[in-house]
Amino acid sequence: MSDVSEPIGRVTRCSTQTFSGAVRTSSLGLPAFGACCQAEAEDGRVQVIGVIHDIRIEDDPFARQMATLDDLPAEQLADAQRNRQAPVEFSALTLGYLEAGHFFSGLPPQPPFTLAPVYLMEQEALLKFSRDLSFTRQILNAEGVPGNELLAAVLKHMAAAYPAGERERFLLQAGRTIARFLAGDLPRLETILHTLQPGLS
Repeated sequence: MSDVSEPIGRVTRCSTQTFSGAVRTSSLGLPAFGACCQAEAEDGRVQVIGVIHDIRIEDDPFARQMATLDDLPAEQLADAQRNRQAPVEFSALTLGYLEAGHFFSGLPPQPPFTLAPVYLMEQEALLKFSRDLSFTRQILNAEGVPGNELLAAVLKHMAAAYPAGERERFLLQAGRTIARFLAGDLPRLETILHTLQPGLS
């Protein structure tokens, strides 16, 4: 289990390949695109690892009415943002799982169970999971997600977990791994590496 004391939300829909959740607005704020999260599978022995690829703020009639007001008090605005009538939802692409203290890339034996709390992965967990970069192929091959942008975003999130002196080395290693997977698609490879470039500066 993650060491984070407060979950970002709970699972609402799930499969072995993807899962979605409703976000509870809190001091943690909204999850970020490319952030890694984890949720417990039904058997209680497996933590499913996912990367957030979509965040949706559903239509809220009350918010539409408030948006037309000329002068909206700050305290009323803050209350409306934190106590929304419509949920904020996210979707995550499954990258792997944690079982018996070991991280694995690939699909888990079970999806997260409904209403399981979802936690952002802590620094130590990110470091361990990112040692095996084979998850990058899953993102590259995933359908229905912005694969290029998602891959660059998750690698930047992971790089931030490393000490400053090791971040560039991690990104360079990731770039070499992606280059092997995309040897036959140089335009796509160049796009991803260009997006990663700011992380190397």
